[in-house]
Amino acid sequence: MTRCQLTTKDFAIVKTMLDRLAWSGGPLVDLLRRKLASAQVVFSNEADPDVVTLNSRVIFTVNGGARHTRVVTQGTTDGMVGLTMPITVPRGLALLGLRKGQSIVVDCGRGTAETIHVADILYQPEATRPEPATPDPGAAMAGRRFPVLVFSADEQQPLGVRQKIRHISDSGDDPGPSAA
Repeated sequence: MTRCQLTTKDFAIVKTMLDRLAWSGGPLVDLLRRKLASAQVVFSNEADPDVVTLNSRVIFTVNGGARHTRVVTQGTTDGMVGLTMPITVPRGLALLGLRKGQSIVVDCGRGTAETIHVADILYQPEATRPEPATPDPGAAMAGRRFPVLVFSADEQQPLGVRQKIRHISDSGDDPGPSAA
């Protein structure tokens, strides 16, 4: 069985495809099951740069024939004939998760099979993302301002002694709680 590496996003998409198509059977369902069974699932920032992920531009061959260049996509892209390879077809799904130099045999139905070989990966979106910046705790604290608590009292009182609340009013009317 050909091992593959799938990002968490790619794995979730393949799993959803299987859930939706499992009732139909056929070569695509078998390939979906093979992919999920042999997948090493990684976060997108941990994907190896030599692995085909969604939206990767790949050079591949079929049965050792001519080289083809396609972008592996999730679904069909109208107006992009000859430029994309959706994972909704066996060849596109077969490419997903393979490494540069790796091959896979795909059942095409009716007793025929083809060998798909990844010759090169020209672009992989996960490899072009910048590394997440590791925050420097000292730098983050340097620019922050913190409130300063100040205690003031007219007359000093010993700690731990409960004080009575005094209310002074000239009119004899209760003005309510004071703001201070």
